[in-house]
Amino acid sequence: MKIVVSITLLVLAVSASLARAQSPVTTLALSPDRIGEIKTAQGITTMIRFPDPVQEIICGDLYDPATGKGTFVVQRSGAADRPGSEVFIKPVASKGLSNMFVKTGDGKHTYSFDLTIVSTPQGAHRMVNVTDLATAASPSATDQHSSEPAKSAPDFERLKAEAEQQARQKAAEILRGAQQQADRKIAEADAKLAEAERLAPQRADQEIERRFMQALMLGLREMKVNNTHAIAKKAVITLDPRILLFDDKAYLRYTIQNTGDKDFTFTSMSLEVGEGKGTKPLTAEVNQSKSVNSLPPGESLTGVIVFDPKQIAAKQKLTLFVRGEDSAELAHITIQQ
Repeated sequence: MKIVVSITLLVLAVSASLARAQSPVTTLALSPDRIGEIKTAQGITTMIRFPDPVQEIICGDLYDPATGKGTFVVQRSGAADRPGSEVFIKPVASKGLSNMFVKTGDGKHTYSFDLTIVSTPQGAHRMVNVTDLATAASPSATDQHSSEPAKSAPDFERLKAEAEQQARQKAAEILRGAQQQADRKIAEADAKLAEAERLAPQRADQEIERRFMQALMLGLREMKVNNTHAIAKKAVITLDPRILLFDDKAYLRYTIQNTGDKDFTFTSMSLEVGEGKGTKPLTAEVNQSKSVNSLPPGESLTGVIVFDPKQIAAKQKLTLFVRGEDSAELAHITIQQ
């Protein structure tokens, strides 16, 4: 009879212990050298409620949505400037384990947890109430079956160091990924720029040909040059007999040949318009085959003066001036009168 009663009591005690161990709601009384166990399951969100607002959370295997790496999604309630006192944990994998530190209040209280993933949702915690062991009213305020025995300070420091190391490694992985993506974008941009530079001359030639063909279709216009020759210090200045008009621009071609036995040097060539004795220079662009305005004996150069013909009003005289030092006139040709 005594044996039967003893077996019955043992079965009841084991059943009660299992019921407490699998309870979805529990209370943990923790201190700085005590680690609480949180059981989670895939598809279940576990809420941890603290006595003070949560300031900081460090998880050893935090899920990173950018890389898809990590096991636990961790969130806290409230806003950044007004944090709440609840932390929500949800695993994204069917198995795994990690640890977590939570700082609350003024940052002086740090709670430590071991996170595990159980195979069935029935074994996971839904709600965990955390209290400070130093201020716990009685042993009944702590569910001893839901927390591990106290761990030594060195173990706590080791786990904290491991969590920080894992966090640094994940940050380094994210930075490496971002750097690789940036390098790839830069390489693609450089390749596109090189391709554009390679095709630029071809496109420029195509544009020139297109504009030339368009001008031919519209018909080339021209202005007649009245005088085509002038001589300055045995240098012969010759103008083409016509000024071509193309895309609202006028093009005057000239050549200068040194027929003397000394160098011929000039400082500028300019187009000027005026009525009577007064003249004013036109805005024009001078392009020539030599970059220097100097010709040894027997040499010659060719150039083109580009200007807007709308600068010339009716009855104005157009003159080309060749000038030397101090803008002294070397020669001039009256192009139109």
